[in-house]
Amino acid sequence: IYAYLSAQPTNRVVAIRIGNSANSLSITRVVLDGITTANRHHGGRLAIDQHNHLWVTTGDAFQPELAQNTSSLNGKILRITLDGTFPDGNMSGSAVYSYGHRNIQGIAFGPDGSVYASELGHRTWDEVNLIRPGVNYGWPRSEGTAGDFGEPPLAVFHPDDCSPAGLAFANGSLWMGSLGGQRLYQIPVANGVMQGSPVAHLNRAYGRIRTVAAAPDGSLWIMTSNTDGATWGGTAPRAGDDRLLRIDLR
Repeated sequence: IYAYLSAQPTNRVVAIRIGNSANSLSITRVVLDGITTANRHHGGRLAIDQHNHLWVTTGDAFQPELAQNTSSLNGKILRITLDGTFPDGNMSGSAVYSYGHRNIQGIAFGPDGSVYASELGHRTWDEVNLIRPGVNYGWPRSEGTAGDFGEPPLAVFHPDDCSPAGLAFANGSLWMGSLGGQRLYQIPVANGVMQGSPVAHLNRAYGRIRTVAAAPDGSLWIMTSNTDGATWGGTAPRAGDDRLLRIDLR
């Protein structure tokens, strides 16, 4: 398995081998290193696509200028092979696939190969973006629909209603967790084009939703995040928190 972890002095992506029991884990190699660490905004969501490329999302580490610095791995979406080399199509023979990101919380792939990412804004707009190679998504010079610099987002949400988290594609829609908004958003999309307005589900029913994953049977697995002590959109933990939920989409 692959994990994104914080170490000194940087964040890194590592390969982990599971032993004969679930309690036996060992790091076999560092796949990617050199991501600036911070106490917030430093990543990182991992996903593997149909070509066995490993995608890594990073935040700006509270240094917004890093998002526009293509020599930095922060404020980026990175794409590497499972052994840590850089596939064709990245920027300048590096791990960088796209840049100008503030704090990406989710990444998902459509059946046509489209890449989508959910991104926390500052105080104006949260975003869902269609990710394309070499494209600048504008942070910190623009946010959401504010400003004319960088790639415009596919969809925007007000931070009070959203604070996006994990992202998955299933049953013709993106499904996005919401931390501050405490809900699950359904975003109809096909081939990188919106097919309707976002719809909110589970409104404050389970608190903060951190992770959303498409299960093999077509349902969704959802993980809540109520015991993390968050101050933005935080909620007091309930009996049984945190929870792994299964949502049937049929």
